[in-house]
Amino acid sequence: MFWVTALLPVARAQALPAQETAPGVARSLEEADTEAETIEEVLVSGERSGPGLWKVRKGEHTLYLLATIAPAPKKLQWRSREVEAVLDRAQVFVPARPEVDADIGPIKAVQLYFQFRKLRGNAEGERLETVLPPPLFSRFEALRTKYAPRDRSMLERRPFLAALELQRAAIDRSGLSFSNAVARSVEKSARERKVKVLRAEVRVEDARGTLAEIGQIPLSAEIACMEAILGRLEADLAQSRQRAEAWAVGDTGALRTGAATQAAGTCLDSLSNSARVASLLRDFETAWLGTVTRSLERNPVTLAVTDIDGLLRPGGILAKLRARGYEIDEP
Repeated sequence: MFWVTALLPVARAQALPAQETAPGVARSLEEADTEAETIEEVLVSGERSGPGLWKVRKGEHTLYLLATIAPAPKKLQWRSREVEAVLDRAQVFVPARPEVDADIGPIKAVQLYFQFRKLRGNAEGERLETVLPPPLFSRFEALRTKYAPRDRSMLERRPFLAALELQRAAIDRSGLSFSNAVARSVEKSARERKVKVLRAEVRVEDARGTLAEIGQIPLSAEIACMEAILGRLEADLAQSRQRAEAWAVGDTGALRTGAATQAAGTCLDSLSNSARVASLLRDFETAWLGTVTRSLERNPVTLAVTDIDGLLRPGGILAKLRARGYEIDEP
Protein backbone atom coordinates (compact mmCIF):
# COMPACT_ATOMS: atom_id res chain seq x y z
CA MET A 1 0.00 0.00 0.00
CA PHE A 2 1.27 3.47 -0.86
CA TRP A 3 2.61 4.95 2.36
CA VAL A 4 0.78 8.26 2.13
CA THR A 5 -2.51 6.38 1.81
CA ALA A 6 -1.55 4.19 4.75
CA LEU A 7 -0.15 6.82 7.11
CA LEU A 8 -1.81 10.04 6.05
CA PRO A 9 -5.16 9.52 4.27
CA VAL A 10 -6.53 12.76 2.84
CA ALA A 11 -9.63 11.41 1.15
CA ARG A 12 -12.78 13.34 1.87
CA ALA A 13 -14.11 12.70 5.38
CA GLN A 14 -17.06 10.39 5.88
CA ALA A 15 -20.35 12.27 6.20
CA LEU A 16 -21.52 12.72 9.78
CA PRO A 17 -24.84 11.17 10.87
CA ALA A 18 -27.81 13.27 9.80
CA GLN A 19 -28.93 15.80 12.40
CA GLU A 20 -31.86 18.16 12.63
CA THR A 21 -31.03 21.51 11.07
CA ALA A 22 -32.67 24.84 11.79
CA PRO A 23 -34.80 26.11 8.86
CA GLY A 24 -32.58 29.14 8.22
CA VAL A 25 -29.45 27.00 8.17
CA ALA A 26 -31.17 24.47 5.90
CA ARG A 27 -32.02 27.23 3.43
CA SER A 28 -28.41 28.44 3.50
CA LEU A 29 -27.19 24.93 2.76
CA GLU A 30 -29.61 24.57 -0.12
CA GLU A 31 -28.47 27.91 -1.55
CA ALA A 32 -24.84 26.81 -1.16
CA ASP A 33 -25.58 23.52 -2.93
CA THR A 34 -27.20 25.42 -5.78
CA GLU A 35 -24.18 27.69 -6.05
CA ALA A 36 -21.81 24.71 -6.02
CA GLU A 37 -23.78 23.00 -8.77
CA THR A 38 -23.19 25.97 -11.09
CA ILE A 39 -19.40 25.81 -10.76
CA GLU A 40 -17.72 25.60 -14.15
CA GLU A 41 -16.68 22.05 -15.01
CA VAL A 42 -13.95 20.68 -17.23
CA LEU A 43 -15.32 19.88 -20.67
CA VAL A 44 -13.29 17.26 -22.53
CA SER A 45 -15.25 15.50 -25.25
CA GLY A 46 -14.36 12.51 -27.37
CA GLU A 47 -11.43 10.13 -27.09
CA ARG A 48 -8.16 11.72 -25.98
CA SER A 49 -4.64 10.30 -25.81
CA GLY A 50 -2.93 12.87 -23.59
CA PRO A 51 0.67 13.89 -24.30
CA GLY A 52 2.99 11.66 -26.27
CA LEU A 53 5.65 9.52 -24.63
CA TRP A 54 9.07 10.72 -23.55
CA LYS A 55 11.78 8.36 -24.82
CA VAL A 56 14.90 7.73 -22.75
CA ARG A 57 17.56 5.85 -24.71
CA LYS A 58 20.73 3.96 -24.03
CA GLY A 59 22.05 2.23 -27.11
CA GLU A 60 19.36 -0.08 -28.45
CA HIS A 61 17.36 0.06 -25.22
CA THR A 62 14.46 2.50 -24.71
CA LEU A 63 12.49 3.58 -21.66
CA TYR A 64 9.13 5.14 -22.57
CA LEU A 65 7.63 7.52 -19.99
CA LEU A 66 3.89 8.18 -19.80
CA ALA A 67 3.28 11.31 -17.71
CA THR A 68 -0.15 11.53 -16.10
CA ILE A 69 -1.75 14.51 -14.39
CA ALA A 70 -3.73 14.98 -11.20
CA PRO A 71 -6.36 16.20 -10.99
CA ALA A 72 -7.62 14.91 -14.34
CA PRO A 73 -11.01 15.24 -16.07
CA LYS A 74 -13.54 12.78 -14.63
CA LYS A 75 -15.21 12.17 -17.97
CA LEU A 76 -11.99 11.70 -19.91
CA GLN A 77 -12.14 8.91 -22.48
CA TRP A 78 -8.45 8.07 -22.61
CA ARG A 79 -6.84 5.86 -25.18
CA SER A 80 -3.29 6.05 -26.52
CA ARG A 81 -2.45 3.86 -29.47
CA GLU A 82 1.18 4.84 -28.93
CA VAL A 83 1.05 3.32 -25.44
CA GLU A 84 -0.66 0.20 -26.79
CA ALA A 85 2.05 -0.22 -29.44
CA VAL A 86 4.79 0.12 -26.81
CA LEU A 87 3.10 -2.42 -24.51
CA ASP A 88 2.98 -4.89 -27.42
CA ARG A 89 6.80 -4.78 -27.46
CA ALA A 90 7.62 -4.11 -23.81
CA GLN A 91 9.31 -6.56 -21.46
CA VAL A 92 8.65 -4.50 -18.29
CA PHE A 93 6.04 -2.06 -17.03
CA VAL A 94 6.86 0.15 -14.01
CA PRO A 95 3.87 1.76 -12.19
CA ALA A 96 4.15 5.22 -10.68
CA ARG A 97 3.56 4.23 -7.07
CA PRO A 98 6.15 2.23 -5.12
CA GLU A 99 5.26 -0.82 -3.08
CA VAL A 100 5.65 0.11 0.58
CA ASP A 101 6.69 -2.38 3.23
CA ALA A 102 5.88 -1.02 6.68
CA ASP A 103 6.52 -4.36 8.43
CA ILE A 104 3.46 -4.17 10.69
CA GLY A 105 1.30 -6.94 12.06
CA PRO A 106 -2.39 -6.79 13.03
CA ILE A 107 -1.79 -5.35 16.50
CA LYS A 108 0.51 -2.60 15.26
CA ALA A 109 -1.93 -1.84 12.44
CA VAL A 110 -4.67 -1.19 15.02
CA GLN A 111 -2.28 0.99 17.03
CA LEU A 112 -1.43 2.98 13.91
CA TYR A 113 -5.11 3.43 13.12
CA PHE A 114 -5.85 4.95 16.53
CA GLN A 115 -2.67 7.02 16.39
CA PHE A 116 -3.76 8.42 13.04
CA ARG A 117 -7.29 9.18 14.30
CA LYS A 118 -5.76 11.20 17.09
CA LEU A 119 -3.42 13.05 14.71
CA ARG A 120 -6.26 14.07 12.38
CA GLY A 121 -7.49 16.54 14.97
CA ASN A 122 -5.92 19.48 16.78
CA ALA A 123 -4.40 19.45 20.24
CA GLU A 124 -6.92 19.29 23.08
CA GLY A 125 -9.69 18.63 20.54
CA GLU A 126 -9.77 22.28 19.44
CA ARG A 127 -11.86 23.14 16.41
CA LEU A 128 -10.43 24.84 13.36
CA GLU A 129 -11.91 28.24 14.18
CA THR A 130 -9.93 28.38 17.44
CA VAL A 131 -6.65 27.33 15.79
CA LEU A 132 -6.60 29.56 12.69
CA PRO A 133 -6.24 33.34 12.56
CA PRO A 134 -9.78 34.74 12.13
CA PRO A 135 -9.22 36.12 8.59
CA LEU A 136 -7.89 32.75 7.40
CA PHE A 137 -10.76 30.85 8.99
CA SER A 138 -13.24 33.19 7.30
CA ARG A 139 -11.66 32.41 3.93
CA PHE A 140 -11.79 28.69 4.68
CA GLU A 141 -15.45 28.84 5.72
CA ALA A 142 -16.45 30.80 2.62
CA LEU A 143 -14.90 28.13 0.40
CA ARG A 144 -16.24 25.23 2.47
CA THR A 145 -19.73 26.70 2.17
CA LYS A 146 -19.24 26.99 -1.58
CA TYR A 147 -17.77 23.56 -2.27
CA ALA A 148 -18.75 21.32 0.67
CA PRO A 149 -21.58 22.96 2.63
CA ARG A 150 -22.73 19.74 4.31
CA ASP A 151 -19.30 18.52 5.38
CA ARG A 152 -18.70 20.05 8.80
CA SER A 153 -16.23 17.34 9.81
CA MET A 154 -13.50 19.46 8.22
CA LEU A 155 -13.90 21.87 11.13
CA GLU A 156 -12.50 19.17 13.44
CA ARG A 157 -9.36 18.57 11.37
CA ARG A 158 -5.89 20.02 11.78
CA PRO A 159 -5.26 22.80 9.23
CA PHE A 160 -3.37 21.00 6.48
CA LEU A 161 -5.77 18.02 6.50
CA ALA A 162 -8.77 20.37 6.44
CA ALA A 163 -7.24 22.23 3.50
CA LEU A 164 -6.59 19.01 1.57
CA GLU A 165 -10.10 17.69 2.22
CA LEU A 166 -11.56 21.00 1.04
CA GLN A 167 -9.36 20.88 -2.06
CA ARG A 168 -10.66 17.40 -2.93
CA ALA A 169 -14.26 18.56 -2.52
CA ALA A 170 -13.64 21.55 -4.79
CA ILE A 171 -11.86 19.42 -7.38
CA ASP A 172 -14.77 16.99 -7.38
CA ARG A 173 -17.27 19.83 -7.91
CA SER A 174 -15.27 21.05 -10.89
CA GLY A 175 -15.48 17.83 -12.89
CA LEU A 176 -11.97 16.76 -11.92
CA SER A 177 -10.62 13.83 -9.93
CA PHE A 178 -7.40 12.89 -8.17
CA SER A 179 -8.05 9.25 -9.05
CA ASN A 180 -5.43 8.14 -11.59
CA ALA A 181 -7.64 6.16 -13.92
CA VAL A 182 -5.11 6.40 -16.76
CA ALA A 183 -2.35 4.73 -14.71
CA ARG A 184 -4.73 1.95 -13.65
CA SER A 185 -5.82 1.42 -17.24
CA VAL A 186 -2.23 1.10 -18.46
CA GLU A 187 -1.33 -1.37 -15.71
CA LYS A 188 -4.38 -3.45 -16.56
CA SER A 189 -3.36 -3.50 -20.23
CA ALA A 190 0.18 -4.50 -19.29
CA ARG A 191 -1.08 -7.44 -17.22
CA GLU A 192 -3.43 -8.53 -20.01
CA ARG A 193 -0.44 -8.63 -22.35
CA LYS A 194 1.60 -10.62 -19.79
CA VAL A 195 4.13 -7.78 -19.52
CA LYS A 196 6.16 -8.07 -16.31
CA VAL A 197 4.98 -5.48 -13.76
CA LEU A 198 7.99 -4.30 -11.76
CA ARG A 199 7.03 -2.02 -8.90
CA ALA A 200 9.63 0.00 -7.00
CA GLU A 201 9.90 -0.90 -3.31
CA VAL A 202 10.32 1.38 -0.30
CA ARG A 203 10.58 0.17 3.28
CA VAL A 204 9.19 2.22 6.17
CA GLU A 205 11.22 1.21 9.20
CA ASP A 206 9.22 3.04 11.86
CA ALA A 207 5.66 3.86 10.80
CA ARG A 208 4.61 4.91 14.31
CA GLY A 209 7.61 7.19 14.66
CA THR A 210 6.85 8.77 11.28
CA LEU A 211 3.26 9.46 12.32
CA ALA A 212 4.49 10.93 15.59
CA GLU A 213 6.76 13.34 13.69
CA ILE A 214 3.87 14.39 11.46
CA GLY A 215 2.05 15.31 14.64
CA GLN A 216 4.88 17.72 15.48
CA ILE A 217 4.67 19.74 12.25
CA PRO A 218 4.66 23.44 13.26
CA LEU A 219 1.32 25.20 13.06
CA SER A 220 2.96 27.93 10.96
CA ALA A 221 3.83 25.34 8.28
CA GLU A 222 0.27 23.97 8.27
CA ILE A 223 -1.12 27.50 7.94
CA ALA A 224 1.21 28.16 4.98
CA CYS A 225 -0.13 25.00 3.32
CA MET A 226 -3.72 26.10 3.90
CA GLU A 227 -3.07 29.63 2.61
CA ALA A 228 -1.54 28.24 -0.59
CA ILE A 229 -4.48 25.90 -1.22
CA LEU A 230 -7.11 28.53 -0.41
CA GLY A 231 -5.38 30.93 -2.78
CA ARG A 232 -5.78 28.44 -5.63
CA LEU A 233 -9.41 27.69 -4.75
CA GLU A 234 -10.24 31.40 -4.58
CA ALA A 235 -9.06 31.64 -8.19
CA ASP A 236 -11.99 29.30 -9.05
CA LEU A 237 -9.69 26.43 -10.06
CA ALA A 238 -9.31 27.92 -13.53
CA GLN A 239 -5.66 26.90 -13.67
CA SER A 240 -6.41 23.30 -12.66
CA ARG A 241 -9.09 23.05 -15.33
CA GLN A 242 -6.79 24.56 -17.97
CA ARG A 243 -3.96 22.17 -17.09
CA ALA A 244 -6.26 19.14 -17.12
CA GLU A 245 -7.58 20.13 -20.54
CA ALA A 246 -4.04 20.83 -21.79
CA TRP A 247 -2.97 17.35 -20.69
CA ALA A 248 -5.94 15.75 -22.45
CA VAL A 249 -4.99 17.34 -25.79
CA GLY A 250 -1.24 16.81 -25.31
CA ASP A 251 -0.23 20.48 -24.94
CA THR A 252 3.05 19.94 -23.07
CA GLY A 253 4.00 23.62 -23.38
CA ALA A 254 1.06 24.63 -21.20
CA LEU A 255 2.01 21.96 -18.66
CA ARG A 256 5.45 23.40 -18.02
CA THR A 257 4.17 26.34 -15.98
CA GLY A 258 5.30 26.07 -12.39
CA ALA A 259 2.56 28.13 -10.71
CA ALA A 260 0.09 25.25 -10.71
CA THR A 261 2.31 23.17 -8.43
CA GLN A 262 2.99 25.96 -5.92
CA ALA A 263 0.28 24.89 -3.47
CA ALA A 264 1.30 21.24 -3.61
CA GLY A 265 4.92 22.24 -3.11
CA THR A 266 4.07 24.37 -0.09
CA CYS A 267 2.19 21.48 1.52
CA LEU A 268 5.02 19.06 0.79
CA ASP A 269 7.35 21.58 2.42
CA SER A 270 5.16 21.50 5.52
CA LEU A 271 5.35 17.69 5.63
CA SER A 272 9.10 17.91 5.08
CA ASN A 273 9.41 19.59 8.47
CA SER A 274 9.46 15.96 9.61
CA ALA A 275 12.94 14.54 8.95
CA ARG A 276 11.49 11.04 8.50
CA VAL A 277 8.85 12.20 6.04
CA ALA A 278 11.43 14.20 4.08
CA SER A 279 13.59 11.09 3.92
CA LEU A 280 10.66 8.98 2.72
CA LEU A 281 9.78 11.48 0.01
CA ARG A 282 13.35 11.23 -1.26
CA ASP A 283 13.24 7.44 -1.00
CA PHE A 284 10.12 7.24 -3.21
CA GLU A 285 11.72 9.06 -6.12
CA THR A 286 15.07 7.33 -5.65
CA ALA A 287 13.46 3.88 -5.60
CA TRP A 288 11.31 4.60 -8.67
CA LEU A 289 14.21 6.12 -10.59
CA GLY A 290 16.46 3.21 -9.72
CA THR A 291 13.83 0.70 -10.85
CA VAL A 292 13.26 2.31 -14.25
CA THR A 293 16.97 2.85 -14.99
CA ARG A 294 17.85 -0.75 -14.08
CA SER A 295 15.08 -1.93 -16.39
CA LEU A 296 16.36 0.37 -19.13
CA GLU A 297 19.84 -1.12 -18.77
CA ARG A 298 18.58 -4.73 -18.89
CA ASN A 299 15.61 -4.69 -21.28
CA PRO A 300 15.09 -3.51 -24.86
CA VAL A 301 11.72 -1.87 -24.09
CA THR A 302 10.35 -0.56 -20.77
CA LEU A 303 7.20 1.49 -20.19
CA ALA A 304 6.85 3.49 -16.97
CA VAL A 305 4.24 5.86 -15.57
CA THR A 306 5.03 9.00 -13.58
CA ASP A 307 3.34 12.32 -12.84
CA ILE A 308 3.82 15.25 -15.20
CA ASP A 309 4.90 17.70 -12.50
CA GLY A 310 7.58 15.40 -11.10
CA LEU A 311 8.79 14.75 -14.64
CA LEU A 312 9.08 18.35 -15.78
CA ARG A 313 10.00 20.32 -12.65
CA PRO A 314 13.53 21.77 -12.37
CA GLY A 315 15.71 19.06 -10.88
CA GLY A 316 12.97 16.50 -11.54
CA ILE A 317 13.03 13.13 -13.27
CA LEU A 318 14.01 14.36 -16.74
CA ALA A 319 16.82 16.46 -15.28
CA LYS A 320 18.13 13.52 -13.26
CA LEU A 321 18.04 11.21 -16.27
CA ARG A 322 19.91 13.75 -18.40
CA ALA A 323 22.48 14.14 -15.63
CA ARG A 324 23.12 10.38 -15.84
CA GLY A 325 23.96 10.74 -19.51
CA TYR A 326 20.83 9.25 -21.07
CA GLU A 327 19.58 10.54 -24.41
CA ILE A 328 16.02 11.91 -24.16
CA ASP A 329 13.54 12.52 -26.97
CA GLU A 330 10.56 14.68 -26.03
CA PRO A 331 7.09 14.25 -27.58
